[in-house]
Amino acid sequence: MKSFKIGDGVTPVTGPMKNEYGTIVYFYQEKNQILVRFGSDQQFYFSPEELIYWQERD
Repeated sequence: MKSFKIGDGVTPVTGPMKNEYGTIVYFYQEKNQILVRFGSDQQFYFSPEELIYWQERD
């Protein structure tokens, strides 16, 4: 499993934010979810399996 850290640049692999650059800002440990911020005003929770590092995109 990937070891994401706060501040990492990521992108979702599915959904409406696919291929958009986001930054990890929070880990919700109880639900195993990661909060990713896109731009200055959008943020969504993702499971670790839904994310890849920005550098790994096609």
